[in-house]
Amino acid sequence: MFVAQVLRAVERLAPVALAEDWDNVGLVVGRHNQPVSRVLVAQLQRDEVLGEAREFGCDTVLTHHPAIFPALASVTDAPGSELVLEAAESRIAVIAAHTNLDAARGGLNDVMAEMLGIAASVPLRPSPEHPSCGLGRVGRVRTTTLAGLVEQVATAFGGAPVSYAGDPWTTVEMVACCTGSGGSLIADAREAGADAYVTSDLKYHDADRAEGLPLLTLSHARAERIALKRWTKVLARALAPERVEVRFAQTDTDPWQTA
Repeated sequence: MFVAQVLRAVERLAPVALAEDWDNVGLVVGRHNQPVSRVLVAQLQRDEVLGEAREFGCDTVLTHHPAIFPALASVTDAPGSELVLEAAESRIAVIAAHTNLDAARGGLNDVMAEMLGIAASVPLRPSPEHPSCGLGRVGRVRTTTLAGLVEQVATAFGGAPVSYAGDPWTTVEMVACCTGSGGSLIADAREAGADAYVTSDLKYHDADRAEGLPLLTLSHARAERIALKRWTKVLARALAPERVEVRFAQTDTDPWQTA
């Protein structure tokens, strides 16, 4: 199998057309005709991720966050481009599947919705060209309270700390969610009739912008890493007929630690 074929497989799972205009997805390092036998999936490219790829003989790395974003003026050993140079020198192809993977059916937002028990979810902000896809998800859950939802989110994401804004005894039946930084979708969640919205990277004044909509926020890295790990099985099944091994990176690239 070649990199070009891996790209086609990823395209079927997460079409490039679904990516946001500002994003940089697809092949960012490497040659289309480079042979592929092992793919390492990681949240983003780091020194340790490249080291892991070398250790396990992975000739391709698929990252969620693009290795080149938004652009590079040069590829040297300077910070910001050194990892791109290292990947090229090691003949490791690097593919990015970011907002296209978030928006796709079966992508990270669908994975997150499933983890939270959201039934028959639909996009929170549908793609104009592909209405069945889009950013975020919203749907019904088994009736609970905001406090109960907080516990569900923490459990689903491996005991991750969850912060929330709202009355803990509020009844919750409709839940919206978004992997990554979803603050820009607060109004969409409110307009969709959600009783609560789960995402990452919310700020102090987001609670005011929510106008009474209960908010739950958890670690950006934790939310994406766990959802991406589950999705890796989907990619593995897609590449299995070509006998390409797919593994999820053991390296945790989250820079934030808790005391």
